[in-house]
Amino acid sequence: MRKIIVVFSLFLISFAGHSQGTELKNHFFTGGSLGLRFGTLTNIEVSPAFGYHINDYLSAGIGGTYQFYNNKYYYPSLRLNIWGGRAFFRVHPFSMIYLQGEYEIMTYKTDIFHPAGEMENIISENILGGIAYRDVLSETVSYYMMLMYNFNQTIYTPYLNPVYRVGIEIAFPARKNSR
Repeated sequence: MRKIIVVFSLFLISFAGHSQGTELKNHFFTGGSLGLRFGTLTNIEVSPAFGYHINDYLSAGIGGTYQFYNNKYYYPSLRLNIWGGRAFFRVHPFSMIYLQGEYEIMTYKTDIFHPAGEMENIISENILGGIAYRDVLSETVSYYMMLMYNFNQTIYTPYLNPVYRVGIEIAFPARKNSR
């Protein structure tokens, strides 16, 4: 995982250095999604993201996630604190539609998979791909609705296919280079 993050960071830095001396538009963006579900199954999710628009058609980024999961169907209730991170790549064939590929790793502790009921640390690696609709709210703010599929789903994956996400993105305002 560290190798992936290092390579991805160098990739972003190389494009940032290449763009010096040119007038930037809104290359960097941040945002993410919040998820709320209450009832027998409670799920609260916070997933911030940070990325870079490489050009008009490509963007890439990284993100984190935290989920609180509580399933009252089980007795006692199944409660999980799920932490993770992701690296994503986007292709924008149209201004309002983009395709996203993503590598995600999540970890949590539970006793439900161990035959003796002992706590164990579960690591779930996921490869997701999907499509998103993006609409601009202002010069720097947009929202998206995304439908993704996990191509590596296992019994340890903390969610089922398909994966729905709704979020917001905020572009960093441009700065002209003084050179």
